[in-house]
Amino acid sequence: MASNCCRAVTGSGPVKAPAIRLALAGLAVVFPTDRTLSTLTPRLRTFIHQHPPGTDIGDYVRFVLVLAAQDADRILTVTEGLTDAYWKGTARGAPTRARALHLLGQMLTKVPRIRGVPT
Repeated sequence: MASNCCRAVTGSGPVKAPAIRLALAGLAVVFPTDRTLSTLTPRLRTFIHQHPPGTDIGDYVRFVLVLAAQDADRILTVTEGLTDAYWKGTARGAPTRARALHLLGQMLTKVPRIRGVPT
């Protein structure tokens, strides 16, 4: 599974739809391996240039990159910022990782519905 996920996220497999690649990127940060994270980061950086901050896909990609870096302080800061900005229902009393993954799930449910992004 991890190998297939890594190939799909990096574009070396048959999966090309952006929404699917973003979903797999989310899975890669939830269930990280050294190989997956090191392959994921450069590929996601290509999305950054296509989707500015403040857009659903742009925020999602940037958040996945923060999660991939595995820096707990930065994850908390970005989670707080995104929660303050416009995401709802992220319990502030929960542990940072749980809050971040809950927020990631909220973001992912919105990404496939964005106009112009094939699912």
